[in-house]
Amino acid sequence: MSDAGELARRIIEINRAKRLGETTMEEWTDRITALLRAQPDVSEPIEVSKVRAPEGGAGSSSGTLFFHAKVGTAGGVVEKDYVLRFRPAEQLFHQYDLDGQVRIQRALHDTDVPVPQQCWEDIPGTFLTMPGYIMERAAGEAAPGAWFASGVIADAEPAQRRAMVMSFFKTMVNIHAVDWRARGLSFLLNRAQSDSLVGREINWYHDGLEWAGEQEAIAKYDYIRQWLLENVPPYEKAVLCHGDSNFTNTMFADNAISAVLDWEMSFIGTPECDLSYAILGMGALTSDYPEGTPSEDEMLAEYTRYSGHTPKHMDYYRLFSLYRIVYTHILGVRAFPDDFKAAFKGHVDGLIAKMEKQAEVVGASARSKAAS
Repeated sequence: MSDAGELARRIIEINRAKRLGETTMEEWTDRITALLRAQPDVSEPIEVSKVRAPEGGAGSSSGTLFFHAKVGTAGGVVEKDYVLRFRPAEQLFHQYDLDGQVRIQRALHDTDVPVPQQCWEDIPGTFLTMPGYIMERAAGEAAPGAWFASGVIADAEPAQRRAMVMSFFKTMVNIHAVDWRARGLSFLLNRAQSDSLVGREINWYHDGLEWAGEQEAIAKYDYIRQWLLENVPPYEKAVLCHGDSNFTNTMFADNAISAVLDWEMSFIGTPECDLSYAILGMGALTSDYPEGTPSEDEMLAEYTRYSGHTPKHMDYYRLFSLYRIVYTHILGVRAFPDDFKAAFKGHVDGLIAKMEKQAEVVGASARSKAAS
């Protein structure tokens, strides 16, 4: 495995352990069984088995478990694989809205955005002892963090790889086409306060650093936040943004997207918010893409071809996305043991350098601020 692949694997491993906490799989089995027994659409027999943590990249910032269940229903006994999502034992972000995640996925179930079937929820935590919900396990395979080194995309032939990446951007078009007001998703406008649409999300990440007590990072990089707030570009349309658009949060089957996962970072923004984040996230661990991977220009052209929207102000949105990525990594460092922080520091420093370079590109560098 490459150094980048090992780094990605360790990040996921550490994050997942922190999110799962000390509860044993036997205890989870009992809790899930109790939740199923309380459902009006479920009857005996109720058998829960094979409760385990995922092995891939999806869900590493959340509490996520796979399990198999056999339950009685009005139509007979059903056996399926399911996924339990629950509030993590140690949160990455200051807000973790399980109810919002359920509402988003229920709102999308009959759209062109493929999402897992939502089954049961326990938002008060009556049976799970913490907020959570259960959904069917979607068919397909998610790529690992080092998508270019191993896994479903890396193992594909070049033509298949190209089709998979293009499917990713076509699916993004479908997400952005959702009528979020009509589907009851206006609550996503309330994540943070600002006079502007994108400004709300800028401040949401700042609020996260405040919550975590990261005063040094706030002092060092707040000039970028201020510049972003003061220079929000005009936009044509407010859209539903996935918020964490990357290959680890999508399932692939037959060289196409079969499900979009992990909606905890979703917000109402502009198409460019997701586009810039996705493209930058692809290169967070490498700039050496395998054969068949479309170029950035080709990805943006594909998005335009299917959506009719030509991305604008991409220099601004690159800085906006790097700001989000860097702040997320700063928050994530808190979960790592001391012996891994040194290895991870080089990765974070590289992302910070990219953010500072992009700040200079748009005229928001610390030097230009000091001279003004």
